Amino acid sequence: MQIHKSVMLDRCITLLTPAIERNSNPIVVDATLGLGGHSKAILEKFPQVRIVGLDRDQSAMKIAKANLQNFAERVTIIHAIYDEIPEVLDNLGFTKVDGILFDLGVSSLQLDEAERGFS
Repeated sequence: MQIHKSVMLDRCITLLTPAIERNSNPIVVDATLGLGGHSKAILEKFPQVRIVGLDRDQSAMKIAKANLQNFAERVTIIHAIYDEIPEVLDNLGFTKVDGILFDLGVSSLQLDEAERGFS
């Protein structure tokens, strides 16, 4: 399994906490799911949260699915980019969400493998 350390993880959780705690069944969009590190931490801390994870990188999505398998009933992973959030949420029947996370950095997974076209 690929190892990737999510950057600013504690800060992201701190910023999302008030929005998550306001709702008994919160929904958080991880607009840049990657390997699922941020989502996993959110799911572990908040047992009531549901994650909608988006990513354009199908290889990363496959790893994220494995990393989040213990939370499968609370995670929906969609192959999409973040400008498709409204359409994705509409297709899932969600009219609002409680938080949206964007990790706009570059994953080491993308840079470490030259054949993936990112390096």
